[in-house]
Amino acid sequence: MHIYTYTYGYIPVEMWEYPAFLLLVGIFSMWGYRQKKIHEKDNPSYRYFLPAMGIKIFGGLAFALIYILYYGGGDTTNYYESALPFVNLFWENPGHFFQIYFGGGTAELRSLFTHDTGYPMGTYFFNDRTRSMVKLLVPVLMISGKSYFIATLWFSVLTFGGLWRLYQMFRRYFPTIDNKLAIAVLFMPSVVFWGSGIIKDSVSLTATCFFIDATNDFTLKRSTWPSKMFRMLLSAVIIIAVKPYILIVLLPGTLIWFFYTRIKQIKNKYFRTVIVPVTYAVILISSYAILTSLSSSLGKFAPEKALQTAVVTQQDLKQEYYKGNTFDIGEFDASYSSLAMKFPVATAAGLYRPFLWESNNAVMLLSGLENALIMFLTIWVIVAVKWRKLTYLIREYPIILYSLVFSVLFAFMIGITTANFGALVRFKIPLIPLYMASIMVLHSHAVKVFFRKDRDRRFFWG
Repeated sequence: MHIYTYTYGYIPVEMWEYPAFLLLVGIFSMWGYRQKKIHEKDNPSYRYFLPAMGIKIFGGLAFALIYILYYGGGDTTNYYESALPFVNLFWENPGHFFQIYFGGGTAELRSLFTHDTGYPMGTYFFNDRTRSMVKLLVPVLMISGKSYFIATLWFSVLTFGGLWRLYQMFRRYFPTIDNKLAIAVLFMPSVVFWGSGIIKDSVSLTATCFFIDATNDFTLKRSTWPSKMFRMLLSAVIIIAVKPYILIVLLPGTLIWFFYTRIKQIKNKYFRTVIVPVTYAVILISSYAILTSLSSSLGKFAPEKALQTAVVTQQDLKQEYYKGNTFDIGEFDASYSSLAMKFPVATAAGLYRPFLWESNNAVMLLSGLENALIMFLTIWVIVAVKWRKLTYLIREYPIILYSLVFSVLFAFMIGITTANFGALVRFKIPLIPLYMASIMVLHSHAVKVFFRKDRDRRFFWG
């Protein structure tokens, strides 16, 4: 059986793949059940492990089927068909394979592929970001027997690890609301759908989750120095390889988290007041210096190019070939003052759009419903919690401060550089677990303000 796509060739589906897929699902299910039984006694939140992994697998399969049968292909099938020649070349000529795999995207290296192996798509081979994604997919295809759907299954399970680590990190801070945190981190529809398939967004989301978890361990000195530094560096390398702009937001937030935790330990209130602005100035300068030193890796997202990139990208995503699925935050130029004027509308777009009335297909409707829930809970928290108490809660828990800073800055970044809803709903998934977890923590306090304890569990998931 072959499933044809409109973009490039076809996705082969052989008869052996059906029982192999079901067998692998069974193996993952048994492994998930065993993890639940081993850890649930000491950590009750493991009751969500198997359901969360199951819905992640379902999300990956749904993503694959919708992209193939509804959209007629797309990035996910192009990554697959560009990775296949690598796998074929590995068996035909391992020497050439390793030369290409660890080399750059040059025409000379691409010429080492043959008619028998097939050739990766030029646009996916010559571009550094898409080629990195193709290379990440190659080993997964090798263990999947070159099956697109089995590779998708592996991707769903492998990328689940990052979300689970992020969930456990929040649960350690707020164990009494592990059910709400599970909804925020593990069960948000957009994250499950866009973060489970063969696409850059699932990889960048997972790397972001591991980076944040390693940052938390680094800040609290939870694990050994080599372990946390290795996880942070590996996550950062993967982020730079596929979506470097995420690191631009992660870095200053990470420094704020690290220094803020230390500032909180200072007993002298006057000294704290004096050192805070100095620390933030150091963070700003350090972040710029680090990002500038990474300019060659960041490419068009390097600090000296970022403003122009924002303008060019936003204008490109307005073009007619996006089939009218666009929104407009208004004109701006490559100056800091112009971007600052767009901060409110761009951030709101990144957090809450598409609105329900802007959803023109099933996938957008799912995102619209999710955004309506996020907006409702945000308004609830703002109304229910007094401003003084709200700022106290944010100051008291650096993880909440970090999550909100990252979410707002990331929402602004994608809001200012994106004018297409299809891209927006994919790009925003790294902020959703962090923003929703923070809102759930603040919402739990709001519930205690508005409702008696015996009503909390009936109306607000415990």
